Amino acid sequence: TQTAMIMALSMGLVPEEHRERIRADLKKKLEARNWHMDTGFVGTYYLCQTLTDNGMADIAYTLLLNEDFPSWLYEVNMGATTIWERWNSVLPNGLVSDTGMNSMNHYAYGSVVEWMYRGMCGLNPVAEHPGFVRARIAPHTDARLGWARCEYDSAAGRYVSGWRLTGSHAEYELEIPFGCEAEFIPDHGGETVSVNGTDTPLENGRLTLRSGSYRIIADC
Repeated sequence: TQTAMIMALSMGLVPEEHRERIRADLKKKLEARNWHMDTGFVGTYYLCQTLTDNGMADIAYTLLLNEDFPSWLYEVNMGATTIWERWNSVLPNGLVSDTGMNSMNHYAYGSVVEWMYRGMCGLNPVAEHPGFVRARIAPHTDARLGWARCEYDSAAGRYVSGWRLTGSHAEYELEIPFGCEAEFIPDHGGETVSVNGTDTPLENGRLTLRSGSYRIIADC
């Protein structure tokens, strides 16, 4: 199942020599469902982040942007302002499903918003440095969305991570709070990027940023 493979990849249960096969099998499972999920409470939480961590961020975006059942935007298009307990809590005819245990405000599927912060905008704490005093910022951009931006008030202060695709460039907006440090890994770019108007070389595809505000431009 999609959930079984997602969980195995996410929790490191797949031996390294088999990970590529599991990734390929998972992709086939999703394709067989016309790029829709069939995960429940357990698998959905891990779904988009695990896809992103395994080189399939484009599929995670597809799942997010689908508008037909089952999907998040199906619910939005049906007038939802909260995430339902079931993908079809409200039927296409507008009637509430007669399925039992049918909450209209359920966190399990709404956890996709965490992926918007961690995957889409790429903002993650570094576990070895408690309190978010060090972060890893690795956004995953997608032309279908065009731009994204998040703010997070951590124990160490406010982080901002945003991106916008403009023609041949990706523009990143970052804010690192006082006394903190972030490793920034752009989704685009060659050996150099523009940091606040100054050409700056990347070191192994990344930058170390200290407290401050940054506008970073990279070639797409």
